[in-house]
Amino acid sequence: MTNTRQLSKLYIVINFIKNIRTLIPLLVIAYINIDDFEFMKTIWGIAVVIALIAFNFLFSYLPWKKFQYSLEQDRLIIHKGVFKREEKTIYYNRIHSVNVQQPLLLRIFGVASLQIETPGGKPGMAEGELSVLKHGFALELQQQLKQLRSRSIAMASGSPAAQQQTSAEAHEGDAAAIVQEGSSLHSAVELGDQAVLEGSVSPMGSTEDRELLQQEHDTTGYDYEYKLSAGQLLKASLTSLNLNFALIFLLGIYSFADDVLELIFPNLYEKMLEVMSPDFYDSVVGGVTEQFSVMTLFVIVMMTVIVFGFVWLLSIVIYLIKFGDYQIRRSEEQLSVSYGLLEKKSFIFDQNKVQAVIMDENPIRQLLGFAELRVQVITSNAMEQLVIHPFIRKKDIPAMMSQLLPDRQLDLRKQLQAPPNSAYRMYAMPSLIVVLVLIGAAAWLWKWNSLWFLLLIPIVLGWSWLCMRTAGVWLEDGDLILRKRTINRVTYFVRRKHIVTLSMKTSPMQRKRKLRTIRVQVLGSAFAYRVKSIADEHLVPIWQWFSRSGNSKSSNGSDTTA
Repeated sequence: MTNTRQLSKLYIVINFIKNIRTLIPLLVIAYINIDDFEFMKTIWGIAVVIALIAFNFLFSYLPWKKFQYSLEQDRLIIHKGVFKREEKTIYYNRIHSVNVQQPLLLRIFGVASLQIETPGGKPGMAEGELSVLKHGFALELQQQLKQLRSRSIAMASGSPAAQQQTSAEAHEGDAAAIVQEGSSLHSAVELGDQAVLEGSVSPMGSTEDRELLQQEHDTTGYDYEYKLSAGQLLKASLTSLNLNFALIFLLGIYSFADDVLELIFPNLYEKMLEVMSPDFYDSVVGGVTEQFSVMTLFVIVMMTVIVFGFVWLLSIVIYLIKFGDYQIRRSEEQLSVSYGLLEKKSFIFDQNKVQAVIMDENPIRQLLGFAELRVQVITSNAMEQLVIHPFIRKKDIPAMMSQLLPDRQLDLRKQLQAPPNSAYRMYAMPSLIVVLVLIGAAAWLWKWNSLWFLLLIPIVLGWSWLCMRTAGVWLEDGDLILRKRTINRVTYFVRRKHIVTLSMKTSPMQRKRKLRTIRVQVLGSAFAYRVKSIADEHLVPIWQWFSRSGNSKSSNGSDTTA
């Protein structure tokens, strides 16, 4: 392995802090359960503390010392492991994306983590990770890997004669130049790390150096570049909703609602107790139900408004922190996305590796004509969809997509082939069963006081109807469109070549009404894209389009998968 390098020396400091952080719960338990700490004041107690610190330093130093990586002509080689040595080889032409992330702890020290994604990576883990690099160097290395990947792919697709000529001349010279440039920068960064450890500069590093590195990074030519303005970011945060979090938070508040009311409104709480008649408590059982009986409908509505208002403000703050400094760039066939204030994230991926485009609209944004645009890319985290625009006007999506993904044209149809009215039972029944069980449990606990739960029935029935009318499929020009709604309206745009499996399943109730549920699975996604209870007549063309043999689904109504 030639031209070997090591991670930043700040790895030792950061790993030392992380190890201490993992011991905090153990120390808290020990403090609670041990009354006498006189032992810690003795010479043996001090020796134990010193030994723990020494072991912590040793287990932080050895992984750094044993970790080495090298940029070769056609591959990245990583050596790591203290007791069990491991060598990992990543060929440049196998790289799908290169991501730079900066959690808060790394951001404090001005370092970042470089994660390399490949098709063969384990779920939830990057194929290769350089966990602690100076932020400027991580950005430079991200660009180097991008260039080496492009050059490697060009070499693989060229003629044999051209490959021999460029392999002997251009490839060695250019790749060596990139590696040498990175090596020089790495040496400069190492000197900076040493200065940080010696205390001669601030832990965040030299501001001028970081600005210079950032300017060098920004001067790279891009075919397209977009930055989210402060005004757009504020509008996006104001329209961001997290209803799932709000409902969980609301249930948590109601579980100790009496304590909250007594703490915030002590006089109101006492007056409510005075006006309540003694007979009112006869219909309740136990202490928990007695607490609930004190809650009037007015107080429930008031608390709901307060909780949702608080969650809304909290979601604004979280959104601003997550998507602050958002920018996206395209250079040739690669896209670069970066965002985040406290935890800085940066992704570089090939536009040809985009498996699906997802348009997400919460109810507020749908009314205003805005949406969030995401893409499904093969990454180590199959749960993650990369945001390529957090807040875009829907009528501007085709123009932006022509800049970001020129070979993909999105058909933003308002009307799709929706489920027929006979599918309403399949949409309403699951939610209605849950509500009826909830009403039955409330009636058993609170008797007549649970009648207001009946208001949930028309709400659930109306929402189920809306979900059914929103759902639909459409096939045009080789692109499959699927749309569904739970709370947000989500539209998936998928190409045939990216579909791994397409299945159409039916239950006895659906089969009677000639309905089926379509499921589409693409690479990089942990879950299938699913739309339920579509009429058979609309699914037959989709099956014929996808099936290699061109045959439609089986005539006996059984499940069909391709």
